[in-house]
Amino acid sequence: MTAMDLHIPGKGEETQPLKEDLERMKLWEVPPSFPPGRTLPSESESIRVLLAEDNVIDQINIRGLLERQGAEVVCAANGREAVDRFVAGSYDIVLLDILMQDMDGFEATSRIREKERQGSGQTTPIIALTAYSLRAVYDKCRSVGMNGYLSKPVSVCDLKELFIRLSGGIARDGIRDAAENAGELPVLDVNASLTNLGGDHELYRDIAAMFADHAPEIVEGLITALQAGDLTQAEYFSHNLKGMSANIGAKRLAELARTIHDSVRNDRSDGHERWIARLRDEYGRVTAAVAGVGEILSP
Repeated sequence: MTAMDLHIPGKGEETQPLKEDLERMKLWEVPPSFPPGRTLPSESESIRVLLAEDNVIDQINIRGLLERQGAEVVCAANGREAVDRFVAGSYDIVLLDILMQDMDGFEATSRIREKERQGSGQTTPIIALTAYSLRAVYDKCRSVGMNGYLSKPVSVCDLKELFIRLSGGIARDGIRDAAENAGELPVLDVNASLTNLGGDHELYRDIAAMFADHAPEIVEGLITALQAGDLTQAEYFSHNLKGMSANIGAKRLAELARTIHDSVRNDRSDGHERWIARLRDEYGRVTAAVAGVGEILSP
């Protein structure tokens, strides 16, 4: 079972579930895995988390947020490595990106569940990490044995709610940010990103530096794929660009990457090179904005 088995609805199909479905889909049927009396990691002993994410900026972002909550985090770069680490260790919760190369989160979950059946029979909560809020994702996650999902980019509030739910508590009122107002998106919304990071300036600087290091390769890979008509690679690179852009608050670039991703996924015809000029232009704006972040957020 691979990520390619997941059907994302195209034009004319259902693209968003009902609001009440979205709320139910966030976390469903989470087993009571945590020991009695264990609550948020910042209020008790460390919770051990296995994080599988192949996007290095997403990985650093989520790991930083988890560690701020007092969690002990072990990282894996793909699903195959996650399965190996799961077998070799002991974890309270597993966070798996659903779209990873080598082995995706769906296949990794299936293998982890098989290992559990062969062992003690006890199950560990497995939460999907995904940029999609679609019924197709919900159904796929449930079918392989996942317990819920978190939408990316993940915020500190998302993780706090997750730990509350897993420890048998009730989510706080208003813990999730309201949906963004429609209108012109900013080139770089540092304040919104800092809110997601719990106000951690140092973590934001680290993520911005990682963006500066890795984004050029992703952008050039996307441009090359668009020029060559390689829609599979274009889908992969646009997905990664969308996530890393959202993490630093580059909302316009993230939205452009999402548009390109949807375009190449839903329309397998030629002509996608039309995005290249706009992509170069918007990426240039973000690069200039990120270059000034160090001075703005200097200690």
